[in-house]
Amino acid sequence: MDLELFRKLLHNLLNTEVTTYDNDIRTLTAFEDAYCFQKTLQPMFTADSLSYLLHSMDDATFYEIVDKLDVCLFFFQFDQKIFLIGPYVRTEYSDEKMQKLLIENKMPASYATSLRLYYTALPLLAIYHIQRVVTACIASFNPLFPGYRYRRLLGFQEEPKEQKTYQQESIDYSEIYQRYHVENRLLKLIEKGEVESIIQAYDEMQDESASLIDLFSSPAYQSPISILRALARKAAEQSGLSIITIDQITQKSVQRLSGTDNIKKQRQYCYEMLIELTTAVRDHLINTSSYSPAIIKVVEYLSLNYTQNINIDALCQISDYSPSHLAKLFKQETGRTITQYIADLRCRQAAEMLRETSLPIQEISSYVGYTDNNYFVKVFKKAMGKTPSEYRSFA
Repeated sequence: MDLELFRKLLHNLLNTEVTTYDNDIRTLTAFEDAYCFQKTLQPMFTADSLSYLLHSMDDATFYEIVDKLDVCLFFFQFDQKIFLIGPYVRTEYSDEKMQKLLIENKMPASYATSLRLYYTALPLLAIYHIQRVVTACIASFNPLFPGYRYRRLLGFQEEPKEQKTYQQESIDYSEIYQRYHVENRLLKLIEKGEVESIIQAYDEMQDESASLIDLFSSPAYQSPISILRALARKAAEQSGLSIITIDQITQKSVQRLSGTDNIKKQRQYCYEMLIELTTAVRDHLINTSSYSPAIIKVVEYLSLNYTQNINIDALCQISDYSPSHLAKLFKQETGRTITQYIADLRCRQAAEMLRETSLPIQEISSYVGYTDNNYFVKVFKKAMGKTPSEYRSFA
């Protein structure tokens, strides 16, 4: 039975962490380090307590731990493996409730911010939903498996102790600052079209065993790859790059990522998306650095539609200029007439196809927008200095 597939299915359906425990205390220690906010408030989230509970559990019972913070953990045994779902919360965060909790436990207000960050980073789930999903998954993998009972554990019964007074201490917010630093650095590099810096930043992250996806895998990100793509897309948009171009690049990434669950390939696809997007921004900034906003819009429209018959009225609507003023301004800023600019776009595309393919010249001519092959040859020679046949023979 593929229990890793079972775990992934639970993770995807519930959108929360699902941990497999196989009697290795390091798994529980890692869980405590990641999710136990304060041992006094969450004694059942410590590695020792979890180890005791998991080794004394019944194999036909669903268990739910609920600590003083109302943070929960659901666990059960299936096919001789123990699965821990969570942590998660059942209710939305309440300042009043948490303030009361801190006061009752003589904990200072300095804990409030970090407690709120901890609580709101956890998914909001209902126990009936978890039980329904888990039961359905178990039935899918083993229809003959008997039903489970449900038991909620609200805390350990302990001997009364002298209440501890907590000293106000410095709370470590370095992970949050680091996350925002990474986001802002990424945004700036893309927005400025700094391809080499993006490559260097990625290599540095790899050297530190912290790839881009790993840096975006904290509980603050429900979907790290989607967050990374959204940040990159908005940064590219800030540069002025056409949103059509941005969408073409990022949607290609979506398609590639949806076709694999291999982490190595996902990282590579994200890396390639970042490079392609940043390169497009760089080229855009170089090509339009001296253009006014209206001419940039016209140039973007032409770059997307140059193989079609361009309607001057459409360009006037885009630029909000009259035909004569647009023609004058376009020539002034680009050094070419609109007709020449379109011809250059078509000839560059044709030249690439002449180099890279063995398609007949007449088919290439038609593809780039010239129905008259003889006219295409004339225009191409003027633009490239050679006829299409001569260009291909020298390529």
